[in-house]
Amino acid sequence: MTEPEATPPPAPALDSPEFGLALGLVVGRFMLGMEDLHYGYWPDGLAVSPANLPMAQTRYTDELIADIPAGVQSILDVGCGAGKTAEVLVGRGYLVECVSPNAWLTSEARRRLGGRATVHQSRFEDLGVAGPYDLLLFSESLLFMDAPKALARALALTRSGGYLLIADVFRRTETGKGPIGGGQDWSRFEALMAGSPFELERDTDITRFVAPTFDLVNRGSLEMIRPAYELIMARMTARHPWLMRLARWRFGKALARYEAKHFSGQRDGAHFARHKSYRRLLYRRRQ
Repeated sequence: MTEPEATPPPAPALDSPEFGLALGLVVGRFMLGMEDLHYGYWPDGLAVSPANLPMAQTRYTDELIADIPAGVQSILDVGCGAGKTAEVLVGRGYLVECVSPNAWLTSEARRRLGGRATVHQSRFEDLGVAGPYDLLLFSESLLFMDAPKALARALALTRSGGYLLIADVFRRTETGKGPIGGGQDWSRFEALMAGSPFELERDTDITRFVAPTFDLVNRGSLEMIRPAYELIMARMTARHPWLMRLARWRFGKALARYEAKHFSGQRDGAHFARHKSYRRLLYRRRQ
């Protein structure tokens, strides 16, 4: 008599940013064979198309790892996503630990990495490990954190002479508010780091190579999400006119904000480059 298959546990309830990351991986994996959650790096000559996004993401990882200094052995991957970057690091001989607050992504990372790397489920600021590590890697994770608190925890976990490698979005305050949210304020972050025990060794602005990712995001919003949204709204209006009138009365402002945000056509690479910078930053803790 065969044993009945175990029912998989229900997916955990996630906060809004965590939900967006998890859903992005599920959709990207199904539609594009995508295993990374970070943006793509689009070198000259690589066509900006959905089919090429996994290739651009692989190039991003290669460029990121090339910035790891010689002599580094132990790495803490802060905000490891589904563990793809950690898997590449392990494959290149580094001793890797990971931390992620996202329950679903933590389970995905543990599944991918097996016993080759420990994955801690925790907010980085609350991580209860002793360290120290040769290098802390923040790949599109710092934007979700309180920078002073993250820096204080990083200081406690980085050995003397060790490194922080940060790849992330920063806001250009001089250009005003743009249509794309997110990112640390660059001026404030620069001042924070200047007063810290970490010394900047390398600042590589890769905005122009990352910005095309937003052209894909914008196309997806206009060519896939908007038509689907309009079809659903039209169908609901035809089937349930009174309910939709009530919904428009009750949630009209929220729906208008959503439509203006996602269907304006302005969440593209040009607006990203105007209002943001994307940088790879290597800092070294003073001896």
